[in-house]
Amino acid sequence: MSNDNKQAQAEELTNEELLNNWKRAAADLENFKKRKETEGKEILEYAKEMVVLRLMPSLQSLEQVLSFAPKDEKYQKWLEGLRATIKQLEKTMEGLGVKKIATEGRKFDPHQHEAVQEIEGKEEDMIVDEVQPGFTLNNKVIIPAKVVVGKTRKE
Repeated sequence: MSNDNKQAQAEELTNEELLNNWKRAAADLENFKKRKETEGKEILEYAKEMVVLRLMPSLQSLEQVLSFAPKDEKYQKWLEGLRATIKQLEKTMEGLGVKKIATEGRKFDPHQHEAVQEIEGKEEDMIVDEVQPGFTLNNKVIIPAKVVVGKTRKE
């Protein structure tokens, strides 16, 4: 084999090695971009969850205030304003991916509901009343609904 052939083969191997290194580097860069994009989405979801968890007690407090609202006619405009504020906050929460957990007429689900009381004489494991609403964020329970559950009588 001549010196020129050996040199050509060596250059071909070098070129092949450089091309493979370039392909690996390009693939590594693509994987890095995908990983960063995924991490960015995870950070955004975590931030949303933190915002929702911080705002939720305020929303729940405002809703609780409504349950004790005076029936007097002179407070009706004030109550309308409070209801509008609550609706606005609920819409903001919905925009962040928050949904209220359904309770009315539902079977008790320990993954979504927290039983705070049982009432005998009602249908077993059926929700009788909602004490405090619960919420999910992107289909993940962040606050379980506090409910009253039916229980059959034991004789």
